[in-house]
Amino acid sequence: MIGIIISGHGTFATGITSAVELLTGHQDYIVPVDFREEHSEEQLKENLKAAFDRLKNCGQVFVLCDILGGSPFKNAVMLSIGDERIKVLYGTNLGMTVELAMRCMMGKIPETDTLADEIIEIGKTQIGKYKYEPVEASEDFEEGI
Repeated sequence: MIGIIISGHGTFATGITSAVELLTGHQDYIVPVDFREEHSEEQLKENLKAAFDRLKNCGQVFVLCDILGGSPFKNAVMLSIGDERIKVLYGTNLGMTVELAMRCMMGKIPETDTLADEIIEIGKTQIGKYKYEPVEASEDFEEGI
């Protein structure tokens, strides 16, 4: 089984977790760890340790962080050193998180590094810019769809 820890500044983690659960249902293996304004870095570290402990029986653990270099990322990296089961990703978005949760639910779990690379690529495809392009109406358009 894969465990997922989501961490970030403010309520990023609980927000992403809430959205994932709205789309996929409740997942016991997803643990949000927020780094709120009133938390010290020591509190964040303790909360991450508790999350890792909760997922200690998982064969793989992904930590999805909001940004590279932030306190959630730095602490997750420090706590993951020496544990090959743990992969820390940053730049997390909802699309990649939903994809990871769905794969876990469906049991489609390749090797850890391969899965990490695939999830990162999915995250990248979720970023873009919409450009409106009008479509000309066809003369043979009939009522209805």
